[in-house]
Amino acid sequence: MKTYTTKGGKEINVVRDQGTPHLKIQFATGGELPQELSGIFTSEPFAEEAIKGYLGQQETISKSKKTKEK
Repeated sequence: MKTYTTKGGKEINVVRDQGTPHLKIQFATGGELPQELSGIFTSEPFAEEAIKGYLGQQETISKSKKTKEK
């Protein structure tokens, strides 16, 4: 399974939810997940879609902040 990295350098992993056939998302170093990434997923593509959406949202927020600073 793939590993993703946030702009802040935190790694995001998709892992098997212990004792179930489902998947969940977690930060490699631990910590509380944002609402968009919490829950369980039935397949890897669904989990990856959630991660990509979250990372895209963070990128948009970052660009918005830079624009306001100018």
